[in-house]
Amino acid sequence: MRRNYEEERASALEDEKLNPMQAMIGLVALVAVVVIFCFAVWKITHANRPGALPGQGVENSQDSIANWGGQNVPTSETVPEESGDPLQSSVADQPDNALGMEFEEVDEYVTAKEVTNLRSEPSTDQGNATVVTQISNGQNAHRIGINAATGWSQLEYNGQVVYAVSQYLTTVDTPQ
Repeated sequence: MRRNYEEERASALEDEKLNPMQAMIGLVALVAVVVIFCFAVWKITHANRPGALPGQGVENSQDSIANWGGQNVPTSETVPEESGDPLQSSVADQPDNALGMEFEEVDEYVTAKEVTNLRSEPSTDQGNATVVTQISNGQNAHRIGINAATGWSQLEYNGQVVYAVSQYLTTVDTPQ
C-alpha cells in the first residue's frame, strides 16, 4: 500500500513539471516584461535631459516644459492680422517682450504651487541668466497675460513685468 502511494505521488509530481518548451516560453515572457519595464523607467528618467525636450540645453525640467508649444512656430496668436490701414496698429498688437511672444490679457492673482522662477523674458534659453527672482507658495503676483500655446504667464510682481511657467502657478481668490 505504501508503495502505491509513493508511485502515485511521483507520477503526480512528474505531471506537474513543465516541459522544456513551456519553461522557455515562460522565461521569454518574463524577460520581455522586464525589458519593457526597464525601457519605460529609462524613458521617464531621461525625458528631461538636455535636448530631449524643446528648448535644448535646458538643465531645469521645470523650465523646459514652458518651451513645449514651440515659440518659433507661428500660431494664430503670433501671426499679426491684416488691417486695411498699414499705419494703424494698437498697443495690444505689439508684443511686450524681446521674443515677440503675445499674451492674452487676463486680470487675476496667482501664487506658486512650488518655488517658481520669475524671468525677465519668457524663455529659458539663457538658463538662470533671465531669472529675476523666485516666488513660493503663498506669495502672490498679478497675472496680466497668458500664452496657452507656449505655457508662459506674464506677471506684475514688485512693480515690474516678469514671466513664469504657467504650470507652476495657481489662481487665488484675493491678493494678500
